[in-house]
This record gives sequence, C-alpha cells and structure tokens, in this order.
Amino acid sequence: MQLPPDLADVVRRDGCAIVEAVLTDDEVNSLRALIEEAIAAQPEKESVRDRGGVYAIRNLTDVVPGVRQLRLHANLSRLVAAVLGPGALLGRGLFFDKTAESNWGIFWHQDLSIAVRRREQVDGFRPWSVKAGIPHVQPPPEILDRMLTVRLHLDDCSEANGALRVIPGSHRSARLSLPETERLQQNSKPITCEIGRGGAVLMKPLLLHSSHKTVSDTRRRVVHLEFAAGPLPEPLEWYHADPIAPS
Repeated sequence: MQLPPDLADVVRRDGCAIVEAVLTDDEVNSLRALIEEAIAAQPEKESVRDRGGVYAIRNLTDVVPGVRQLRLHANLSRLVAAVLGPGALLGRGLFFDKTAESNWGIFWHQDLSIAVRRREQVDGFRPWSVKAGIPHVQPPPEILDRMLTVRLHLDDCSEANGALRVIPGSHRSARLSLPETERLQQNSKPITCEIGRGGAVLMKPLLLHSSHKTVSDTRRRVVHLEFAAGPLPEPLEWYHADPIAPS
C-alpha cells in the first residue's frame, strides 16, 4: 500500500479518499472465509439480516470477533492514524453483501448514529434507538466530525455492482435537512467510488452517500469499520473502544 502523503488534507476537503491494496489477496480470502464461517455457525443471530441470502451483519465485531483484530493491521492503522491521530479507536463494524439475489439500493443519506455500551443522558445526544439489541444515538456533529469510516472491499467494486456514490465536500455542511440534501443532490456532481478488492474507501460519516442496485452477477462484499479520534464524553462509551496499532 502506498500511503498518500496528503491523505488527511484530502479527507478533510472532500470527506472521502480511495486507497488501493490495503489488504493482500491472501488477507481478503482469509477475511471472506472468516465471515462465511461465522454466518454458517449462527444464521439465526439477530444482527445477521437475510433477504434471499445474507446481505448485512449489523454487529460484525460480535458475530465475527476476529474482525476486531483488523484495527491492528499495519496498513489500516497507518490510514486511520494519518486522519484521526495515533490514539484512534475502533467503535464498531458492519458487513454488507450485495448480490443479484439480495439486491438493494440506498438513497442519499448521512451516517448519523453511533453504537454505545449503554444509554446515558448526555446533552446533545439524541434521539436514541436500539438496533440488534445495541443502544444507538445521534451525537452532536462535532463527534461525527472526529470519526472516520473505513470500507474494506472484499470484491472488485464498480458502478455495475453497486459501488458507493458520494458528493465530495457535503460533510462540511454538518447535519443536513431533507430540503438541504435535495438541493445538494441537484447542484452537485456525485462521484462513484470504484475500487479493486483489497482496497479501502475512507469516508467521513457526515458525507452524503448512496448506492444503486447491482446490475451485475458479481458480489459486492464490504467490511465497514467505524473509528473515532478518542473517547466519548463520560459516562457514554463507544460500543467497542479498541485502540489501533501504535505507530
């Protein structure tokens, strides 16, 4: 992997960046196998969602505990530290599998909720919800601004099989209303994050993003990892708070 020297500046400006070859082919194969084995072992788990085939795992770091070790991967740690600093923490992980059988598209949106250990009343953190048995809350925008999502691709990803689409710079508007989202869509030029297997899309949670349904017979498997620059205001705690590898 070649670490872009201006990675932090690009993410700060655009809200996203594409980095190829974060994982090797062998590492991708191992990660695929780990996830498939875990799904086969616990198909009825609440966080494993099925629609003509497993298409999402909401709590990947619980269903596949080995995924938590990715935070220690040298390339991944370098990417996260370059954007968030060396004290960054892994908060949670998700998995998406888009196929012709379990096909879906996502409208333009921001990622506004975080997963936490338990519900605690803290100013600015609302509304609350429970997803797959885990408390979630929408934090103030400044918390989301100190986060970074890393989407590790386990397949080649193109527009044909539902690659992520983003509106660069939209994260700078903080939390957007529906009319503001619609205006940005109409007045901006989205880009499609096409990327090879083993590559990573880095994204700020407040970046407007979407994806089309696949029109291909190839899978689009993505491991979605959320990192934070540091702990939450007490007494709130991230669902996980696993530090990345030291630099």
